Amino acid sequence: MNRRKIKPVILLGCLAVYILSGLYTVASDEMGVVTSFGKVIDDRIPPGIHYRFPWPITRLKTPQVTAIKRMSIGFKLAEKAVGTEPSRAESERLSGDANVISVAMMVQYTIRDPADYLYRTEGADFLVRKAGEALLCQKIGQIPVDDLLTVSKAEVEQYLRKELQVFSDRIKAGLQIRSCNLQKIEPPLEVIESFNDVSRAKANREKTINDAYSYQSELLPKARANAQQLVQNAQAQAAAKVSQAQGEVARFEKLLIEYSKNPAILRQRLYWDTLEPILAKARKLIIEDGKGDGTKLRIVTTPK
Repeated sequence: MNRRKIKPVILLGCLAVYILSGLYTVASDEMGVVTSFGKVIDDRIPPGIHYRFPWPITRLKTPQVTAIKRMSIGFKLAEKAVGTEPSRAESERLSGDANVISVAMMVQYTIRDPADYLYRTEGADFLVRKAGEALLCQKIGQIPVDDLLTVSKAEVEQYLRKELQVFSDRIKAGLQIRSCNLQKIEPPLEVIESFNDVSRAKANREKTINDAYSYQSELLPKARANAQQLVQNAQAQAAAKVSQAQGEVARFEKLLIEYSKNPAILRQRLYWDTLEPILAKARKLIIEDGKGDGTKLRIVTTPK
């Protein structure tokens, strides 16, 4: 075959291979970003087969956007993998009441905007990690150590997640912060036993207080019921006394009216009314005085 005829065929074949090299595939967990001489000309390219101008006119990067990335604060993942303890300067923070406490947090995130992640910010992971360390120091420094060890863990996690997302959006890092989880929050090893003793003492104090409140809640209703019963009895007795006094007053007023009509008869009547119940309970003796002719008789009463 003539060499002059072979060369065009070879050139056409090379050209075809070069043109076909622009075909590329984006996997299901990726997004494609195409740049031309350093400028992004196409981003958020979905999974599938696509075409671009071949190198060196364009370049292609396909970062994984569904993969969960992890970022450690207060320790290094490599150190954790081999079981090495982090340095004290890296893990220790100062609480709101000036106590030293060891903190380790794991941040999980994904790539939300691949173009921003790749080209807008240099070292987005590093910047977000440093921002997380600063935000963690700030939040830990506002909370007393007792709350950090008990009720404020969720508050710290929510604060870090929210503020890290705000920081990522501000610097256009293209990240989506999925979660911030405290891996460890505890006193340093040198004083952890003392902290545990204090925690047990506080737990016992709370138990004693709760027992006292329980006893109070049980005793107060009984005391209130007894007090109510005493008040009701007193009110009943007072009503009876008032009714009795009113009856006596009415009786006295009627006697006064009769007395004003005939004082002598009323005095005699009252005298016999007074003697009647007394004599009914007494033993009566009739004693004769004088000579025994029955002219003088005396009635003597004695108790039965």
